[in-house]
Amino acid sequence: MSHYYQFDEKLKSLEKTITYHFNDNIFTFITDQGVFSKDHVDHGSDVLLHAIHETDVSSILDIGCGYGVLGCVLKTLHPNAKLTMFDINPRAVQLAKKNAEHLNDVLVLESSVVPGQGYDLAVINPPIRAGKSMIFSLYQQAFQALEANGILYVVISKRHGAPSTVVYLKTMFDEVSRVNKAKGYDVYKAIKY
Repeated sequence: MSHYYQFDEKLKSLEKTITYHFNDNIFTFITDQGVFSKDHVDHGSDVLLHAIHETDVSSILDIGCGYGVLGCVLKTLHPNAKLTMFDINPRAVQLAKKNAEHLNDVLVLESSVVPGQGYDLAVINPPIRAGKSMIFSLYQQAFQALEANGILYVVISKRHGAPSTVVYLKTMFDEVSRVNKAKGYDVYKAIKY
């Protein structure tokens, strides 16, 4: 079986459209075989989005963006912010590009590392099956890419490593707190001073 972070080029494309309701907005996303949560926006991403209440955002980083849910929703809420999304899965990257076509000032990259620096808001729904070392590397890269007072939001379930995530985040970030808990997921806000 191919995992969404290890794209199988032989996997046939069967694009489809899904909808997602967030607050008073209805979003439409194109998804496909071989990407994470292709049939609906996953509960973790939904819980994460409902936990973010930042108002002054100039640059957004969506780490492991998949088909672009987190980035596209946040960009819609912060239309003047610059958005960078990246994923290791080439099909997910192409879908994220399609899903962000109607948005301005968006960069979508195929990459396994965080591109650039100077972000004030970063979000991640970690690729659990990629393993703890990969996830922790992404946390560290996010920390390095954030500017002073930058914030990283992480959604994770207790059974998938929330306790170790919190311990690791506290080795880098100045403040780490749980800001939401719903549907079996915890959302942590990590601030870099």
